[in-house]
Amino acid sequence: MDRLLVKADVVCPVSSGPLRGGAVAVEGGRIAAVGDARILETAYPGFRKIDAPGSVILPGFVNAHAHLELGWTGDGIGTFDGFTGWLERMIAVKSAPPDDGLLRESVASGLRETISCGVTTVGDICSPGSPGKEILRDSGVRAVAFVELFDRHLGEVSSLELAAEDLYEERLFPHAPYSCSPGLFDAAFARAEKTKTALGTHLGESPDEALFIRNAPNGFERRIFPLIGKKSFARPARQTPAGYADGLMGDHEAKLTAVHMVQTDADDAETIRRRDMGVVLCPRSNVFIGVGEPDMRMMADLGRVGLGTDGLSSNADLDFFAEMRAARDMMEKRGVGRSERMAVRFATLGGAGALFIEERTGSLEVGKDADIVCVECGAAAASDPYRAVLNSGPQDVVFSMVKGNFLRGEESVGGGPGQP
Repeated sequence: MDRLLVKADVVCPVSSGPLRGGAVAVEGGRIAAVGDARILETAYPGFRKIDAPGSVILPGFVNAHAHLELGWTGDGIGTFDGFTGWLERMIAVKSAPPDDGLLRESVASGLRETISCGVTTVGDICSPGSPGKEILRDSGVRAVAFVELFDRHLGEVSSLELAAEDLYEERLFPHAPYSCSPGLFDAAFARAEKTKTALGTHLGESPDEALFIRNAPNGFERRIFPLIGKKSFARPARQTPAGYADGLMGDHEAKLTAVHMVQTDADDAETIRRRDMGVVLCPRSNVFIGVGEPDMRMMADLGRVGLGTDGLSSNADLDFFAEMRAARDMMEKRGVGRSERMAVRFATLGGAGALFIEERTGSLEVGKDADIVCVECGAAAASDPYRAVLNSGPQDVVFSMVKGNFLRGEESVGGGPGQP
């Protein structure tokens, strides 16, 4: 494993302010130092130097919620009316299940696009027996593979084998409050608490979900349940989806990653903080399906908030730069200050926090794994690095690495021991 000294016009550790003329020393796959390039060049004379003028170096991006294996569904969705209509289209498209080859290609293609955007960590949703998990595991990306569960999996929750490796980890993911009974959630929370692992769920995504958890008339029980032969189930009534999840968790101390969180009220911030929940926002997916926008003023005040592209069934592409810009635009519309810096934080340290892996990645700090992306921004890098990064795209990614190993761009960077 190379000992590297990577330099750029600006280094943005995210956990602290930008460093003009900065550098990052990498040794043994970890960050050995972050600071002024001239000082680090003297301190680490034998390291291979990689100089990227006109660029910004940041922590690798964290796409905290994706559905890579659903890539094959994108062309079949067509038109729909709101979230319930989108679900009806998904049920129709998935009525003829794909073969393993198509699933593998969906995951492989999605990973190529994801990596091209400087993403070094992905939180991906997988079916329990998906062949795509092998591709994700071998990709070199840091991956949290959420195994998606429905009520039919209740008997398997306590015995389901979940991999736990250096760069690849599997976690439980009860699909959503409207598709999973309280009994399944209880089993999942109990398993996660026992094994000291986090878990995730779609939460607060649509107005119909908010109606469902209040036990009010809703589109799921009126349109979706009859379509799939599912019976309604008893559930406690709560005011918001976050409050519903809080009630289901009860005395369990497991950590929860809640994806979407569009349907919230003013009291939910306290619930999220008290439970130390991770939140993943999917701005473009929410607009695509027509469910509204998250309360960005609330989200900007929380710590564990990240971004996800969702899947090609509910988004036009997996362009993570576009996702960051969408988050910024929503924050600006809400009057959130320093929206560009906050969008970059969501895309890095916030996403790592939402997945509960911030001790390993998400910022450029000594001792953390060397998950790094370098983005070419030209003269704009030095004047406003956050804006420059947000105005960039996949074509501007110079290189990215996970734990010091290049994912993209190794062939485009040069230098050797002691070379400038």
